[in-house]
Amino acid sequence: MKRFSRQILISLTLFCAAPVMASEAINISSQPVINTQDAIKDLQRLLGEVKSFSALFVQQTRNGLGEVLQSIKGHMKVEKPGKLRWQTEGVYEQLVVSNGESLWIYDADLEQVSIKDMNNRLAETPALLLGGDVGAIDDDFIVSQQHSDSQLIFILQPKDTSQLFDSLELSFNKLAQSQVLQQMIIRDASGQLTEIQFTDAINNPKLDAKLFTFDIPADIDVIDGRQSRF
Repeated sequence: MKRFSRQILISLTLFCAAPVMASEAINISSQPVINTQDAIKDLQRLLGEVKSFSALFVQQTRNGLGEVLQSIKGHMKVEKPGKLRWQTEGVYEQLVVSNGESLWIYDADLEQVSIKDMNNRLAETPALLLGGDVGAIDDDFIVSQQHSDSQLIFILQPKDTSQLFDSLELSFNKLAQSQVLQQMIIRDASGQLTEIQFTDAINNPKLDAKLFTFDIPADIDVIDGRQSRF
């Protein structure tokens, strides 16, 4: 269970590499890309149009040899500013909820909930790329862009080399009128890759406010690490 909990937090907790000049070519997965201010503007435009987001997801984590270490599925809902609901299903059931200020991580099997202050830095919480202020993306990331016939692909490399991850890749549906997020790929220095595929994705659905609140069940352990509690 502890290993699974860490993988969930990998999906919700980001990272950041040394800056390069806007015209300098960099290489992600053997595919040359160019870092430009246009890439930043295009990504900010796409994310700026998203006020809320809902999708099903399948998340797979692979090692450097491409072997699947873990596969989970669930659903995700995001609403600005900073609200999140991320729920996994099956053997490793877990619920993560944020109201924009506090973050609840509930493990039903462990009968435990951990509460933390919500970190609103884009470089720390990737879900905020959909639910937060995207105006400062270029402060935290080097942004590069690729195109395919059906997708707009953005590669975000953190500028802070102390973080756990090397890059985050976001792929949007290029063909649909509403260019929704289809895929997120997180790579780390060890070669491990976490891939999250989104289906039934909808931009700007109307979401019930109750989705972003968490009522603590009776008779479970509570670990409250919020600074405001002290």
